[in-house]
Amino acid sequence: MSKTLPSCVEETINLCLPLGEVRVKPMFGGHGLYFEDIMFALEAFGSIYLKADKKNEHLFVEAGSEPFTYEGKNKPIKMSYWLVPESAQEDPEEFIYWAELAIAASKRAHAKKKPKKRKL
Repeated sequence: MSKTLPSCVEETINLCLPLGEVRVKPMFGGHGLYFEDIMFALEAFGSIYLKADKKNEHLFVEAGSEPFTYEGKNKPIKMSYWLVPESAQEDPEEFIYWAELAIAASKRAHAKKKPKKRKL
């Protein structure tokens, strides 16, 4: 990438090194973070948000996290990405725990998608 990444993205990449390679793609003024070609986190406005689903969202709520939201046409839109819990921002081992939860949620969501039909 030619542009410098936000420090929170660089830190997240470094924290995830024990898990494997994390790739970054720019998106909508922020960045998507990918593990095994599946997006598990996003960076927006200098913060990292991790993927959650019905299976693990309650853990983010219990940790005091907040969902990523943006203003839609008529109301705020809540996405299934939650702010990295504060306790994990200072503890690399705890961060890995949350990153693994996000990766698992991303894989579950990816598995639910129907394969695209190939054009002949």
